[in-house]
Amino acid sequence: LDHGQHAPTTYFPLLVPECLLIEPTETESKAALDDFAAAMTAILTEAAQEPERVTSAPHTMPVRRLDDVRAAKQLDLTWKPAT
Repeated sequence: LDHGQHAPTTYFPLLVPECLLIEPTETESKAALDDFAAAMTAILTEAAQEPERVTSAPHTMPVRRLDDVRAAKQLDLTWKPAT
């Protein structure tokens, strides 16, 4: 997200740990694919030089990384009677 790319929601195939399958549609331009490749290269460089920065990303978004474990254990549920 810090590099202007939509975050993938899963990795695939599940038999390769932490694998990421990127499947751009036919409508993606070469420029968009080049931007994506540049973002992946920048992230790889960051991961080698400052691993803590990558693991604590995103840094440029209004909402930071969510705590999925806490969210599953402390549900925020509301209920209102029908009026």
